[in-house]
Amino acid sequence: MYDIRDPKFWDEGDLDKELRRVFDVCHTCRMCFSYCPSFPSLFDAIDRHEERGEGEVEALTAEEMEPVVDQCWQCKLCYVKCPYTPPHKFMVDFPRLLMRAKLVKVRKHGVKLRERILGDPDRLGRLNAGRLAAFANWANRQPVFRRALERLLGIHRKRQLPRFARVTFSKWFDDRQRRPSPGLRPPSPAAAGEGHSCPSVVEGPGEGPRVVLFPTCSIDYNYPQVGVAAVQVLEHNGKSVERPNVVCCGLPALDGGDLDTAIARVEENVKTLLPLVREGKPVVVLAPSCGLTMKQEWPQLVPTEECKEVAAAVMDAGEYLLKERAAGRLDVNFPAPQGSIAYHVPCHLRAQNIGQPFRAILGGVPETTVEPIEQCSAFDGTWGMKTEFYETSRRCAGKLCGAIKGANASRVMSDCMLAGLNVAEETGTAPSHPLEVLRDAYGIATEADAPRC
Repeated sequence: MYDIRDPKFWDEGDLDKELRRVFDVCHTCRMCFSYCPSFPSLFDAIDRHEERGEGEVEALTAEEMEPVVDQCWQCKLCYVKCPYTPPHKFMVDFPRLLMRAKLVKVRKHGVKLRERILGDPDRLGRLNAGRLAAFANWANRQPVFRRALERLLGIHRKRQLPRFARVTFSKWFDDRQRRPSPGLRPPSPAAAGEGHSCPSVVEGPGEGPRVVLFPTCSIDYNYPQVGVAAVQVLEHNGKSVERPNVVCCGLPALDGGDLDTAIARVEENVKTLLPLVREGKPVVVLAPSCGLTMKQEWPQLVPTEECKEVAAAVMDAGEYLLKERAAGRLDVNFPAPQGSIAYHVPCHLRAQNIGQPFRAILGGVPETTVEPIEQCSAFDGTWGMKTEFYETSRRCAGKLCGAIKGANASRVMSDCMLAGLNVAEETGTAPSHPLEVLRDAYGIATEADAPRC
């Protein structure tokens, strides 16, 4: 039922039948009533019909089902918690069903201009980052421009937008590769205590086991400091980092219903990554949403053996480092305590079913406590930017932001930098990426020419 190449996938009658089947299961259970606005919209509509004696799910109108689809921001949390997901006989996959409904709707009515623009972060980055970054960031703070942007594209005037970097991560990385390498410093003898693992030291990039870095669009154009921290941590642990010329993972286009663009992105990335994967190199991803997309959505969008081969080589950055620790190849000597950390665990990390790898690693840092907060940020990349969803996004992020304030921690951390926009608006504190915290725990200084957003 979720094969985009099957004509039944696009059949509106078949879709309506499946929506009502799954909605009936959800109505009977109602465990997810507080997860996102989709469920209250659904249950309230069903209850109104029931109170009037008109039936239940079968009485729902198309107009009542539409907000259920629109208010889903694909956090996947309901799938993580649902007791009826495959292989259960009910075969419930609520987020994938609502994505199907969105794709069917967009195929019928076309992709809107806003979705085309927000669905192409590479193009936005090329236009606004670099030499134009200062102007773009200035413009995004001007009320007159933001009102115009809201009227033209439906991006809420109050939404704090990610800043564009004057130096992108890809430019910094390429320039650094052309310079003579300073070499990697070995762990100090005092830090190498008994029972600790110290990786072999290499002289610089190109000398150790090679790792393919998939930085993601947001890291490249908006948060390059996270990419810098990733390179520093990996090189500190004896790895040589490659950054191939990949493009967006396709999730922003998919979120907007632009299926053709999403498939094109996947095909281009598979073509780039396949030779590297066949050389035995892991693909390390710096954002959980992109990692989840590459692992789970790519083989659905492009069902080839080559795509499956690349998807199988994809690992979240924390997942990769934790495996290295298990193999005795991660430096576990941390000379710099990090104090108390409030850790927002992103929904798309939880949906990968890999646990909380960075929490496990940072748990070994002396005088450091990591308090996990498993609440949704209600942002989803571009969903929380849109005028009609902005207030809902802020409200639904209240549990997360309240928990962060209540933790009274010395540092806030999240694997998802875009999710941090809601956190920053509510708490005044922008989260650090776990790789930045890990780099600091190693006592490694940020490189002098490292870019920032």
